[in-house]
Amino acid sequence: MPSDDSSVRDVLSHQSLKISRDDPGPRPMIAVLDARPGLAGQLREKIAELAAHVRREPGCLTFTAYEARDVPGPFYLYEVYASAAAFAEHLQTQPVHDFIASVPALSTAQPGSLVQLDEITVG
Repeated sequence: MPSDDSSVRDVLSHQSLKISRDDPGPRPMIAVLDARPGLAGQLREKIAELAAHVRREPGCLTFTAYEARDVPGPFYLYEVYASAAAFAEHLQTQPVHDFIASVPALSTAQPGSLVQLDEITVG
């Protein structure tokens, strides 16, 4: 997938990123990115750059990046946005577009690698 504006638009239009802006509750999600062989360091750098920007977004409640301890290559991004509207705004930022454009060269992840979560009510 080339890193151009059309491929970023394709990723942003994927079903896993579709949201209802009317959803007022927090929007938690997790993304799983597997680095291509030999590129874990470069992907780690891109994730760190993205995290630095996203954590400053007013609608971002949490953005924590994890790397698998015992297996090189898998990365897990745990994100929580204040609302679906905050997540939608996040998707429009330049750092997100830049990150999405860099992912195909560094990772085998597909748009479905991002999963929006709903909390299970307990008790």
